[in-house]
Amino acid sequence: MRERNVQIKFFLSPKEAEFIEKKMQEAGIRNKSAYLRKMALDGYIIRIDFTELQKFIDALSRIGNNLNQIAKVANTYGEVSMPVVHEFEAEAMKILYQAEKSIKWLYGK
Repeated sequence: MRERNVQIKFFLSPKEAEFIEKKMQEAGIRNKSAYLRKMALDGYIIRIDFTELQKFIDALSRIGNNLNQIAKVANTYGEVSMPVVHEFEAEAMKILYQAEKSIKWLYGK
C-alpha cells in the first residue's frame, strides 16, 4: 500500500512547466513528485556544491599516499632522501592552501 495516497492535481502553462523543469535540474532532482512535494511543504530547496570540498578530500588522499610511500622507503632503506622530503613538503603546502581556500569558500569569506 502506498504511504502517500492523496493525489493533488493542478495545471501549469508551458512556460511554468519549463521553469519547474529548470529548477529541478538546478536542484539536482529528477523526481518531479519529490520536487513539488518538497517545494509545497518547505517552500525552498538548498543545493550545496561540494566541488571544493571534494578537491580537498582528494588532496588529503594524495598526502596519505605520499606519506605511505615515504614510510615504506624509510622502513626499507632506513633513510629517506631530502628531495623526497622536500617534494612531500611542497605537496603538503599545496594541500594546506587548498584547505584554507575550501574553508573560506564554505564560510563565504
